[in-house]
Amino acid sequence: MGIFDVLFSGLETRTKLSPQESFAGILLAASACDGHISEDEFQQLLTALFRMKLFHRVNEKQFNQVLNKLMGVLKKRGPEVLVDGCCETLPEELRKAAFANACNIVLSDGVLEDDEKQFMSDLTGKLHMDAKTAQTIAQVMVIKNKG
Repeated sequence: MGIFDVLFSGLETRTKLSPQESFAGILLAASACDGHISEDEFQQLLTALFRMKLFHRVNEKQFNQVLNKLMGVLKKRGPEVLVDGCCETLPEELRKAAFANACNIVLSDGVLEDDEKQFMSDLTGKLHMDAKTAQTIAQVMVIKNKG
């Protein structure tokens, strides 16, 4: 039995997440990494996903199925397990975008808690990003979210 068979047992029949599922899962985990999902964080998640070309061909029913599946994993296993599975299957070309959007989400409610700092630090490693790139993205997101 593979890692995704155990990770998503009963939640999916495939053993590999789609790029859409992986991207959305990382953003959902970022929203929940401090133990709750604020309205601002959830709105940032939806805004990010709806504006991406990655989701243009996903209809409302498919989108809801993706979110329901990811929420199931989040509730049963927590954000760390969710993000681990998603980082494994996220295409390389989407890693910086996922990191930037996750950073935007954790900053969107105006409070950066220790859990969120740790999540972003861990996400840097899980996405195999160099520290300088992650720091640059984080600095831009801090500037974006001021005020």
